[in-house]
Amino acid sequence: MTTPVRRRGPYRFAAMAVQCTWCRARPGALCTNQRGTEDRRRDVHSARLTEWIRVMSTRCPERICQAAPNQPCTLTPDVHQARTLAANTPTTTTP
Repeated sequence: MTTPVRRRGPYRFAAMAVQCTWCRARPGALCTNQRGTEDRRRDVHSARLTEWIRVMSTRCPERICQAAPNQPCTLTPDVHQARTLAANTPTTTTP
């Protein structure tokens, strides 16, 4: 017998959907202090917020999702891994 997937509620801060590049807090976890001993409860690191904005400015390439820029991914409170990788891929423009 299979059990249905439990949907999680939204995060306290939207930027928690991506990994923090400063303290390395995984998606869904609060940012921590430098030693990793105390959670930040009022906000997230500015590096994480910048990463969130960069990832959200790209379209989700996941076939089942296809979320437009500045729209959350469907089916999960996290950002799809494909969207995070797409945001990391530099694009070239020719004049």
